[in-house]
Amino acid sequence: MQKILTIILIFFVLQTAQAQIVKYGNDFLSIGAGARAAALGNGTIASTEGAEAGFWNPANLQSINKLETVFTHDNYFSGLAIYDFLGVSYTIDTLSAVGFSLIRLGIDDIQNTLQLFDENGNMDFDRISYFSTADYAALFSYARKIPNFPSLSLGANVKLIYRHEGSFANAIGFGIDLAASWQHKKLKTGLVFRDITSTFNVWNVDKSKFDSSFVATGNSIPENSIEIVAPTMLFSVAREFKIYNFTIQPEGGANINFDGKRNYIIKSNFASINPFLACEFSYKKIVFLRGGVSDFQKNNNLFLSKKFSFVVSGGAGISFKRFSFDYTFLNTTKNSYDYQSNIFTLKLRFL
Repeated sequence: MQKILTIILIFFVLQTAQAQIVKYGNDFLSIGAGARAAALGNGTIASTEGAEAGFWNPANLQSINKLETVFTHDNYFSGLAIYDFLGVSYTIDTLSAVGFSLIRLGIDDIQNTLQLFDENGNMDFDRISYFSTADYAALFSYARKIPNFPSLSLGANVKLIYRHEGSFANAIGFGIDLAASWQHKKLKTGLVFRDITSTFNVWNVDKSKFDSSFVATGNSIPENSIEIVAPTMLFSVAREFKIYNFTIQPEGGANINFDGKRNYIIKSNFASINPFLACEFSYKKIVFLRGGVSDFQKNNNLFLSKKFSFVVSGGAGISFKRFSFDYTFLNTTKNSYDYQSNIFTLKLRFL
């Protein structure tokens, strides 16, 4: 009976709310997870492993360590926006592993000036209040190697989304990711279908918070709606080369979006393709240097002429016994604006 009521409730919501496929839906998840991935231009679908794999490719959750935890902190625009990632992976046996990831992107202490003027039209700064806007995602991951094909692993994520814009509006969402990984000797390949079922974000707007201000300014009041996030396919291929105590691992692939034409160098109404190239150097798997090239676009400059652009990323890391620390600095220039971020990742391995 409970299942029937749930189905009826979902059907009612879908019928009474405005549903639409949105471009860049849940785009806060495109920031990624981990300083290592950021240094590689987020080109790590094939080579990721352990706790970070729950986000990038759940088929790679298995690790040589029984239990791993990873925490990433990132800030944008001099700390105006804060991005945090927490991941845990647990290897059950030689065939299967589970993981959990929690993500938050938030902007705090935003001024609410809707009540700045009193009933007499006088400006009163004491009437200013503050609110926060934040996006959350929780990923529950599972991976399993195929016994008859030991080089092949399959994985999946169940993804829960919660977003809120202060007390004005909030949304809940649900989606599923499917993934596969194939490794043969030093060759690694990864394939991920994010939001394979499409992810649905159901928005609820509290009109009582701002309806009078919107009417007074002649603006339309937002309505309850459903955002449908279209699927995305990600894949990459990596190959490890060893030279004495040094290891070199190049990786290349692409992100393919199916939510309409994007500003990528390869684009159509059906799909837009964003390629990337990356390489990781290491000495005895202790000291790491990483770099990547990604996000190839043609943007308008100040004179409204097209300019080809791409993002170059780089970073370093150190790994010793049960401890790893990675750092990446990004300085991206688009449309004459500079975007800088410092990304720190700490990983602990147990058992």
